[in-house]
Amino acid sequence: MKVLKWVKDYWYIPMFIIAAVLGWVIFRKRGTPIAQTRAELEAIRAGEQAREWQAKLGAEMAKKQVEAKYREALKALDEKQTIQAKELEDDPVALSKFLVRAGRS
Repeated sequence: MKVLKWVKDYWYIPMFIIAAVLGWVIFRKRGTPIAQTRAELEAIRAGEQAREWQAKLGAEMAKKQVEAKYREALKALDEKQTIQAKELEDDPVALSKFLVRAGRS
């Protein structure tokens, strides 16, 4: 009975502990929300840069620029990611965003 009374009076303490454990489980693999946001901002900037290259140089040269800039990221891809990169190679904007995201994971 004492335990039930304590839980009734201080219900927020067990709830805080449960929330902390759930938060740790959810965010431990993907990093913090701040790191996720930074990664997404980097992908957006890469897409903008590829779009600029595409407007100035044309699609083919933009594709070569993206491949040159993210050469290490391309080498580090696994089989599934390599197939996905091959599907995106005609779209330099999507390819640059994909490579930035793949390089962060």
